[in-house]
Amino acid sequence: MMQSRPPTGLFPTGLLPSGFQPPSDRSICTTYRSAQRAGRGVCLLLSVLLSVLLSVLSEAAYAHPNRLETGLPYHPQATLPTVTEESPGQLQGSIGPLHLGLQGDLFATYRLISRQDQLFHEFELSRIQLTGWISYQSLAGVNITVDTVRSSGNRSYFGIEGDAILPRLKWAFAETTPWKHYLSLRAGIVPDLLLQYAEASWGFRAQGPTALERDGLFTPGDLGASAEVTLPWQLGSVAVQIGNGEGVSLREQNNGKNLTAALRIAPLRNRHPDLLIHALFRDGSLGAGSAADRRASVGLTYASPKVGAGSVTTLALGYRGMGDRWAAHMTSWLRAELPACFALLARVDALWPDVQDRSAVQLRVIGGVAYSLPALVRLILSYEGTLPQGALRDQVPALTEHAFLVQAEVRI
Repeated sequence: MMQSRPPTGLFPTGLLPSGFQPPSDRSICTTYRSAQRAGRGVCLLLSVLLSVLLSVLSEAAYAHPNRLETGLPYHPQATLPTVTEESPGQLQGSIGPLHLGLQGDLFATYRLISRQDQLFHEFELSRIQLTGWISYQSLAGVNITVDTVRSSGNRSYFGIEGDAILPRLKWAFAETTPWKHYLSLRAGIVPDLLLQYAEASWGFRAQGPTALERDGLFTPGDLGASAEVTLPWQLGSVAVQIGNGEGVSLREQNNGKNLTAALRIAPLRNRHPDLLIHALFRDGSLGAGSAADRRASVGLTYASPKVGAGSVTTLALGYRGMGDRWAAHMTSWLRAELPACFALLARVDALWPDVQDRSAVQLRVIGGVAYSLPALVRLILSYEGTLPQGALRDQVPALTEHAFLVQAEVRI
């Protein structure tokens, strides 16, 4: 951000009252020095006031919405996940007015699971994700992100070529900021308005999806368009998104469209610009029967290079394709960097699939430790327990599960 500097000029030394007659050399020196000191004080006061005014105006002028996945500039004060040309795990370069970038990651997992009194262990390629972007003079950009998924559904082995790992388009959108970064417009397969902030705060996507995605409350992206407008004085932003509502896996199933509005407030924008308060509402439908798929979420996220913490509560009308069902969800997490390249991670998720039965709740507890190797690799050891309560204990197949994970996260 541009820093304004106070003027350095002193009180003009040659400006004396007309007709002034100094009585003596000592008198003129004393008078001159007194006037010089007074002039310096006045100019210093004016300089400080002008500097403060210019700094306030410059902060307002340089505010713009966060854009976490494109090559366009990030929030000028945000500290995560801002990337530079020296950051590991990415390639950047320029061709004339064009700025290009390529970054990706790979998650390799060994999982030991205890389910229904049986042990099962496996090696898994959890994800490969590759993002390419190009921007033109910070005015327009294109993002194409490809990741990998299993061709079959959860706990199923019938897909393409058995259960092959397939690439898919996760995001593919064009973006423009036509008005000095006060306005951001996107169209294509656009990112969700909340998940990107939760993932940046959690910081351990390698361990698994955030609870908001994993428990079916939100999807990473959707076909549609979005607009984000910054609030004055870097107070936050307001975003609106319209999309098909079927996520990245299905084509449109009905004539209804999902309309989502999100408000983000940065209450401590000067000291902690990465501390954000979120409020989101989505009016949507799902499937050929246009089942209700509405969401209302409030939460708090903090994301810095050393510490990440957050909590999001969601109320859903329509869950898992059942449009008349009310569900509730809450997730809280914490990560902290320790000395000697170690880090701790912890998360607790709670899902009420049917709020009419408050005793039926699915709990998920995650805890672990990570160690960052030089360059591009991070090792993660974690425990993950799924603990159903109430009527969910009798569900078939059983939800109770204890897993020990050994993972390697490689940035490519």
